Amino acid sequence: MLNTAIAVPLPQGLQAKLVLEKGKIIRILGPAKIYVESGCIRILGVDLCKGQEIWISKYRSYAVKAVDVSTLSVIIGEGGAVEEPSPGEEPIDEWENIAREIVSRGGRVVVLGPIESGKTSFSTFLSNLGIENGLKTVLIDADVGQCDLAPPGFIAMKFMDRKVIWLRELVGDLIRFIGFITPAYSLAMARIITSVMELVNIAEEKGSQLIIINTDGWFGDLMSIEFKIQLIRSVKPSSVVIMGNKILCEQLSNIFTKFSLPKVYCVSSPMHVRKRDRDDRRQLRRINYMQYLQKAKKRCFNINSIAILNSCLFNGTLITDDLEQLRMKLGIEAIMASKYEDLLVVAVSDDTKVDRMQIGSDNVYIIKPSHAKGALVALLNENMEEVGMGIIESIDLLRKEICILTEYEGVVKGVSIGRIIVSEEYADKGKVMKCII
Repeated sequence: MLNTAIAVPLPQGLQAKLVLEKGKIIRILGPAKIYVESGCIRILGVDLCKGQEIWISKYRSYAVKAVDVSTLSVIIGEGGAVEEPSPGEEPIDEWENIAREIVSRGGRVVVLGPIESGKTSFSTFLSNLGIENGLKTVLIDADVGQCDLAPPGFIAMKFMDRKVIWLRELVGDLIRFIGFITPAYSLAMARIITSVMELVNIAEEKGSQLIIINTDGWFGDLMSIEFKIQLIRSVKPSSVVIMGNKILCEQLSNIFTKFSLPKVYCVSSPMHVRKRDRDDRRQLRRINYMQYLQKAKKRCFNINSIAILNSCLFNGTLITDDLEQLRMKLGIEAIMASKYEDLLVVAVSDDTKVDRMQIGSDNVYIIKPSHAKGALVALLNENMEEVGMGIIESIDLLRKEICILTEYEGVVKGVSIGRIIVSEEYADKGKVMKCII
């Protein structure tokens, strides 16, 4: 029972005492703090007992189940709530049963579903149960737009050594740069699949027994389904979890039953979750950028001393002797230029006025050094592995110098440039361009 009638949002800072019978389920919407005065409760496979407490973010909501008769002290922040769910609204017991079966199978697990379907929570639940059962557990966060273990634009892998209820309490052990905040581009899809497979192989080399792959919320249209099927074909998981969409789950299950792997689990989503709109998601990305850049320092590199990847200007064949002819042909002063079979890339000074009609060709792409300011980058070691992240502060093409704001202090052998621009306020513009630099 609840010894209070709390079932609606409460004023900021209100403290309530709840007494829960064994097996009772309540729903907590953050921001909130829970302190266990007596008994034990369970959240996503984490048991909290007398004297323990937990904070719930304003962006999260959780079902709380009393393991024993329990007394809780709950402080509710602005916008938070304690609710008593109706029967069937919180599939916590269903999750526990399915998660235990998946963990007993072990191996690779792919978790799919639309936005706000509970993918991350269920993935965290699986990880907690894996740890509880003594398995070497790894979680790969492949949600490139809302990655909890790495900055936006990256995916990450964590060797899980403790239980958590929110992955943002952790930082990935290995990161891979995708360079987009959405998978809905062919290059992004290819990078995600390649990177996930690389991380899976590393995890198995390290003896991991349960590898959980949490995916993005792009799920339902034709291209997204093709992408997820290709991801499953590449990963070859022992289990696939599809959250929320039972009809689509049954359709995909009919496809995969023709093969020896995987087993498909159709898992219910909570009927009431803390919804995050576009502004919330942008704010979460902003917080994430700040987390990895708040102690950043400027590091400058000679362009000729490092490799620059994913740059139209630096990855083509540099034009060194024909800049004057290029000026006469295009009517603009070129600082640098490079060519491909289908494209001519020309760098001009920031104060150059460019008339597209003057150039008169779709095969000429004009860039300016200022275009690169704020571009999200990954810093690479001698093995071409991502070891840090940063944003470009400036590029001086005449001095052949690139300056990057980053917390990483180690040796840098290369810089991989993404398609994301981060403002001075740490807000991403999210524009996908043919070329930033």
